[in-house]
Amino acid sequence: MTVITESTSASFAENACAACREQKRGCDKTLPSCGRCTRLNRSCNYLWHTASDISPSEGLAVLLRPELDNPEAPGLDVDLLYCNMLHQALEEHGSTLARLVDEFLSYSLPWFPVVMERPFMESLEKLGHKHNAHTALLALTMLLVVQGTRPDRATNPSHRNYILCKDLYAALQLRRAPSLQLVQSGLLIALHETGESSPGAASLTIASCARLGYSMKLNIDDGSGYEDYLSWEAAEERRRVWTGIYLLDRVIYQIATEFKAPHVLEDLADHFRLPVDDACLRTNKTQATQAPSHQPVSVPVDVPVCYYAREIQAVRFLGEVQLLQRHIDVNSQPEKFESLDHRLMQFAERLFEQTPQGWAVLCGANAITITAALALHRIRIDRAVKSQTLGASDDAEASLLALTSFLNMVRDTCDNFNMLSAQEKIPSAPLPAVVCTGEAVLTGIRMKELLGEQFQLDYEPFRLTLLYARKSWKLADRYLQQMG
Repeated sequence: MTVITESTSASFAENACAACREQKRGCDKTLPSCGRCTRLNRSCNYLWHTASDISPSEGLAVLLRPELDNPEAPGLDVDLLYCNMLHQALEEHGSTLARLVDEFLSYSLPWFPVVMERPFMESLEKLGHKHNAHTALLALTMLLVVQGTRPDRATNPSHRNYILCKDLYAALQLRRAPSLQLVQSGLLIALHETGESSPGAASLTIASCARLGYSMKLNIDDGSGYEDYLSWEAAEERRRVWTGIYLLDRVIYQIATEFKAPHVLEDLADHFRLPVDDACLRTNKTQATQAPSHQPVSVPVDVPVCYYAREIQAVRFLGEVQLLQRHIDVNSQPEKFESLDHRLMQFAERLFEQTPQGWAVLCGANAITITAALALHRIRIDRAVKSQTLGASDDAEASLLALTSFLNMVRDTCDNFNMLSAQEKIPSAPLPAVVCTGEAVLTGIRMKELLGEQFQLDYEPFRLTLLYARKSWKLADRYLQQMG
């Protein structure tokens, strides 16, 4: 990708660029690329002092300040600036654009496929001869997700890239009209924040994604047909982005236990069409003659759908459980609890039959379903404790048995996963699996508090799985600390 081209901007930096400074050459300080770097077709970095003197936020402000001081001056080439930022981040990470995309598609896309490969690859191809801030920002956020968790946040390139992505995301919202790639970038930032165990920040970011999505009417699926494959593909990606916001919103809500704000998204309409299997996607659009058929979100679990569609169905149950916890007293309205419990158990039974290896390798739909079941029965236990009926309530006793069963299921699954060889294990555990394993740990701790020596649970399988997951998600550390 050729990042540097002749700049038409008349804005100037306050300091020389890194290359001119290092070589002690005169720098004309033209933004976003000085004349010398432009002639030599190389990256021009004015933020050479951000690691020691100023933060990435302040460094970005240095570049944007001339426009703020003189609004009538010719504007900074934002598209070129964002592409330069991407180029510099890849250099610091020691990666290439091709390697970055391959890592993202291999590790993050299977359980969170909110970016479709063919349209994004076409955008990257165009980026080589036509700079685009939206595409560059999306690639930067992909880098953020694949970098993983590192212990030293102060010198961690991932942390610096996070600050940069947040600033670029905010700046682009002010400068440009919403786009699908902008929403996708916000989603990946929220995913990173969730995995970094910053649910408050993730809640705010996912709310901004929802606001952008509503403004673009991503929530509307009128059930209309498609004239050709490309129109279907565009609608499919819009649905995937909206369901991605929906999924992540409910997951964030689950781990932000002290965050009392409601869901940022309304529930999906029953007629909203579920995503299709990736096998239906064509890298060569000329191979597709018609649009694949869809199933609505309310389709029975007996009807085959793709695994991401099952994730969306599972997260609907999780959302129902969260609303139950927030709004009603299960002791006074037991029929609502029983109805939800019955439907969730039916879904779980069929899901596990359809995916015998899915939960064993820590995938999304199975993990979300178990998380919903754990949360549901903890509601009834907590209400029984509050009303002092724990030892005298048949319903509470049933929930204790259910929780014991689910905990044993997660423990056995962790055991199976831990026994896999390094080559057999998935390189990056899906975030819902980390949440499920951690929520199982918290449930076990809670039951120990209530039952004392009557309750015994071997935490070692959970600990080993979370130790493996911490390579990708700092959230795993939060659960490990709870274990002591």
